[in-house]
Amino acid sequence: MPKRFAAIWFRHLTTDWMILRRPQLQSIPFVFAAPDHGRKVITATSAAAELHGLYAGMPLADAKAIVPQIETFDERPQLASRLLKALGEWCIRYSPIVAVDHPDGLLLDISGCAHLWGGESGYLKEIVDRLRYVGYDVRAAIADTIGTAWAIARYGKITPIIKSGDELAALMSLPP
Repeated sequence: MPKRFAAIWFRHLTTDWMILRRPQLQSIPFVFAAPDHGRKVITATSAAAELHGLYAGMPLADAKAIVPQIETFDERPQLASRLLKALGEWCIRYSPIVAVDHPDGLLLDISGCAHLWGGESGYLKEIVDRLRYVGYDVRAAIADTIGTAWAIARYGKITPIIKSGDELAALMSLPP
């Protein structure tokens, strides 16, 4: 049996977590920020903040100049690690081998597992739908190699299930 891997990318892991705890933040642009060399830098953005052009790594002062009403929260050290560990433990229902992919993903060895959900399409749909239902903005992909699954989950604009042997063609469609 050929090896198959799934990569799950949580696009807004920590900000989705915050929205789950404070639903009123759903449509409000907000960020997490941390001190860095005498200034505050954005470490995570909500989807609403990204719509205004804000991104991780941006100085908070610049973000406030662009979006004066932005909500700011102090970065919570180790929050992403704890969330990924908990989500990884939850994913054991889908595969006995789950690895945390810091800072915002999970990797699953799904070899021999997908048939329990009617195939890879049903398997991936089940995982993504359940995570989205809870409130996480996720993308996922399946391929023969971890690297291909990882790349397609994050940058792919094609089907998220890469057939065996089609890895090179799938990767060639990605930006350099």
